[in-house]
Amino acid sequence: MSHINTPTKTYKEVTVNTASQGKLILMLFDGAIKRAEEAIRHIENNNIEFVHKNLIRAQEIIAELRSSLNMEVGGEISKNLDKIYEYIHYLLVQGNLKKDSKPIKESIEYMKSMRDTWKEAFDIYHKEIANKTNTESQDVNLTKEKTSVAPSKSAVDLSV
Repeated sequence: MSHINTPTKTYKEVTVNTASQGKLILMLFDGAIKRAEEAIRHIENNNIEFVHKNLIRAQEIIAELRSSLNMEVGGEISKNLDKIYEYIHYLLVQGNLKKDSKPIKESIEYMKSMRDTWKEAFDIYHKEIANKTNTESQDVNLTKEKTSVAPSKSAVDLSV
């Protein structure tokens, strides 16, 4: 491995290791989309080896997303996501077998839609958490105003 790539690799490793679950899902989709788009460019240039390598990596990423589904907890939603991921994987395999950009382009449309949906869900979740935190802070401030007494250090320590 060259020393030029080491800082980039280290940065990516730190980013992945410190990312939230939501950010990891978005990063996985971004990676799969990038690989699929790269495969299309290689199809256009007739670089079959690179088509294969990029599509295999995209397939591995989608397989990782599928394997991370918790069917017991997620119920019907997880089952539906599994079917979508399975279809995306199928499209990538078909594109790789036939070296055809049409199924790859379709897979990219699905992956972008899924990524955007996940991003929206995570944004909503983070807004709700922020609102809940703000509401709890306001409730604490109202309690302090009503009682004129701040919680003691020992009360704060016990509540944590």
